[in-house]
Amino acid sequence: EAAMEILIRAEGVILTEKLRAAIHRPLGRDRRYAPRAMRARVQLHELQAGAPQFRARVHFEIPGNDVVAEHTAQSPAAALDLVTDKIERRLRKRKTARLARRVRATRSKPAR
Repeated sequence: EAAMEILIRAEGVILTEKLRAAIHRPLGRDRRYAPRAMRARVQLHELQAGAPQFRARVHFEIPGNDVVAEHTAQSPAAALDLVTDKIERRLRKRKTARLARRVRATRSKPAR
């Protein structure tokens, strides 16, 4: 199984090692819900609206429909934390639905 490519783009955010680790660790964990994922694109940028706000966007490229999540928070780390939780929930829901479809399909086939 090939390693998933994680592309990070930061605008107005200094990408520290701690922040980079905060991206790689949870997205690596999410591989259990999407083992065939090809790539994850992570965008971090500062919003220019009064108080400092940061938006994190994760785009998981997988066979079929891609999974995308976005969140805004007071700090880049908080936005990343929230968006990775969101993406994990969506991937888990997708995997559960796929497994349920497969189970239903095998149950509906008549016995020979």
